[in-house]
Amino acid sequence: MAEFITPQELRNILRRKFPADVDKFQIIKQVAALVAINQTVGQEFILRLLARINEFQGLESMISGLTRQVGLFPYMDEDNLSFKDAIAYEVHRPTGFNEHIVFHHAQAEVYYALLRGENIVLSAPTSFGKSLIIDSVIASQVHSNIIIIVPTIALIDETRKRLSKFKDSYKIITHPSQSLLKKNIFILTQERAIEIIPQIDVDFFVIDEFYKLSPQKSDEERCHVLNQVFYTLVKKGAQFYLLGPNIEQVTTALLDNVKYKFIRTDYKTVVSERHSVKVKNGEDSISRLIEISSSMDEPTLIFCQSPASANKVANAFLNSGKFEETGMNKELADWLKSNYHSQWILPNCLEQGIGIHHGRVPRAIAQKCVKLFNEGKIKYLICTSTLIEGVNTKAKNVIIYDNKIARTKFDYFTFNNICGRSGRMFSHFIGNIYLFHEPPAAELPLVDFPIFSQNDDVPEKLLINIDENDLKESSKQKLQKYFNQDILSKETLKKNSYIDLDKQIQLASVIQKNINKIYPLLKWSQYPDNNQLKLACLLIWDYLIASKKMTYGVSSGKQLHFRINQFREAGSIKKFIAANTAGCNTQDKINEAIELSFDIQRHWINFQFPRYLMSLCSIANDIFKKQNLKACDYSYFASFVECYFIAPYVVPLDEYGLPIQISQKIGKAIQISPNIDEALTQLSGFVPSQNRFSRIEQEFVTEFQKYI
Repeated sequence: MAEFITPQELRNILRRKFPADVDKFQIIKQVAALVAINQTVGQEFILRLLARINEFQGLESMISGLTRQVGLFPYMDEDNLSFKDAIAYEVHRPTGFNEHIVFHHAQAEVYYALLRGENIVLSAPTSFGKSLIIDSVIASQVHSNIIIIVPTIALIDETRKRLSKFKDSYKIITHPSQSLLKKNIFILTQERAIEIIPQIDVDFFVIDEFYKLSPQKSDEERCHVLNQVFYTLVKKGAQFYLLGPNIEQVTTALLDNVKYKFIRTDYKTVVSERHSVKVKNGEDSISRLIEISSSMDEPTLIFCQSPASANKVANAFLNSGKFEETGMNKELADWLKSNYHSQWILPNCLEQGIGIHHGRVPRAIAQKCVKLFNEGKIKYLICTSTLIEGVNTKAKNVIIYDNKIARTKFDYFTFNNICGRSGRMFSHFIGNIYLFHEPPAAELPLVDFPIFSQNDDVPEKLLINIDENDLKESSKQKLQKYFNQDILSKETLKKNSYIDLDKQIQLASVIQKNINKIYPLLKWSQYPDNNQLKLACLLIWDYLIASKKMTYGVSSGKQLHFRINQFREAGSIKKFIAANTAGCNTQDKINEAIELSFDIQRHWINFQFPRYLMSLCSIANDIFKKQNLKACDYSYFASFVECYFIAPYVVPLDEYGLPIQISQKIGKAIQISPNIDEALTQLSGFVPSQNRFSRIEQEFVTEFQKYI
């Protein structure tokens, strides 16, 4: 081997099978030379050596020395350390854990800064181990109330399971209705956090995927709610840790008395290999995708731009004849066919070792797909951005089939985030990324916190949640017209600030002008009659939503009214699917109707309609109070709709990984409390009998009980 070879030449040597006469000592020597010149570059080659450590027998101590040199302590063998290395190793071990945990050098830097009470904003690669730092801060037990804000309900469940190891020291709360103990960990989406934060003293909070604080055209509403959560928590004086990948810089200051440290690091614990996929002339891209995928033995994620694209890929996989039935997931597939629809694409895929994960898949079933993937019971997981945003998998390979999310081309930041899903610490030292398109131009985002910067384009519905003494003069002027009007109170505008302020005032004006006609149809409590429900739907759609677009199967107030009644009358998701698939005469049409049913259930029934209904209630009561009229109360019905017209425990248990059909079945065997805490206690000791519960249902129950 030459005195010195280029990094690319060394990379090629470590990619290939070693010839019999290779001088492995010289390979290590070349890596050591690279580390001496540039540790960041050298670290990649140490990881490549670690991936082939079994081929370097007798030279392990040299590799261990290099591993220590770049701070990769988690990959070191604790039983074979020198005295000096053992001291360094112990310095990188966080306190408070029963299990064996050790940080790499960059993790330790962040951890000790947090223990000193500093506020940290961290940009680090996906494989960095950002979440382990959260666990370690919790393990120190210096905080009483910890809030962790995550972007999706899927991440609530993953985080809850990971943190269940602390349940003897902290109560883990994922829902606003749960009661508090002396020490609590709250794992919430921003929408849920808004309800809880005003009621508690917070010591420490975490915002995962903090880049979502910066305005995004695709999801402005959630961005504004997240900013409101961030501002409220900062005002409480809580220490914070914001984490996310691939951020260039944070461009805004916070309040005068709030300081933070921004740490940007490219410290990697896995290597990513990129491969450009060439589609031959006359060959379609899906055929090429099937060819590549079917040749892989390791767990593989396939990224698609949308549920429709994911289903198209899944259908092509099924019809290709390249993927044989494994028999491993047959019981689950049969259960899904029986409880949803016999021609749903997901169970048919599972039988051939293929999973699907996107926003339309029921929560407990999506969680199950990730679990099967991580256990090796499915080899391929066809997914959309819902899996990319933080859900951890043991993927060796990532195939980026589409270069869009929905209809918009993704940027370099999102591209990096997707790539970061390949490889996994302690599972795969080297991950592979297969690209069907050229990567976007390299440009990482500058994250702005609009609730603090208060730029000209920050909407009034966000500004109204800021204390007056924190408002810039320009922001005060923007809000002046809302403070001067007397139609709707400032309190009501703030309460419903996810809705444009002008829309709220417009609805209030309509109610006020037509009070004699409208009041009899809006004064209801508990349960509306059909005309009352219809008017509520019309007012919500025409004034609060004010859209002409088809949104998750609804394009008008009249149609919203129909969908709510249709779902209620169906009585179960299976019957609702049956109603929507009636008359569909092709497999594609049937599957579209099945997933439309899921969309309506999750978007309108479980979330948007109950939320808008409660906003209508508060706006109406603001007007009624001025007219000395009796208030309405829609809370019972909103809660009933949110729980799919069934029972209050079904939705929380679904989020915990227990499908609705199984929790209903348990509800027929025992009387489950409507109180979530009590229901969890009841179900922790429930033993599903073999004569009433199938093996797969018992498996769901056992998995659910493991983390409560």
